[in-house]
Amino acid sequence: MSDRHTKREKLVTVIYQHLLLKKDLFECYNDYYLNPQEEFGHSIIEDIYVNEKEYIKEISKYLNNWDFDRLNYVEQAVLLEAVSEIKQNINDKAVIIDEAVIICQKYCDPDTYKYINGVLDNLCSNLA
Repeated sequence: MSDRHTKREKLVTVIYQHLLLKKDLFECYNDYYLNPQEEFGHSIIEDIYVNEKEYIKEISKYLNNWDFDRLNYVEQAVLLEAVSEIKQNINDKAVIIDEAVIICQKYCDPDTYKYINGVLDNLCSNLA
């Protein structure tokens, strides 16, 4: 696994803690992230902190009559992390989606990755 992949997994964990515990995102980040000043991680957390509600609305458009709150917290965290990267143009959209799928395959129910892939793919298609 790449260093960037490991950072994404840690960010998903931070976002998961924020969502599950209803705890401040930066507090979770500072408690868990090994290097809170690291640029990649900090930019994602800062972006989600500012845009979380907007991102949830954006994601919700592509959930096919499903409510964001009905997704489990890991799925929510994966989607928020990926959408932040997409919106900031941090990496190629296909790479971001592939990374989200890999994280889902590791931490979510067996077929969840297909749903997450479809949501992110549709979101990216409509941003172009």
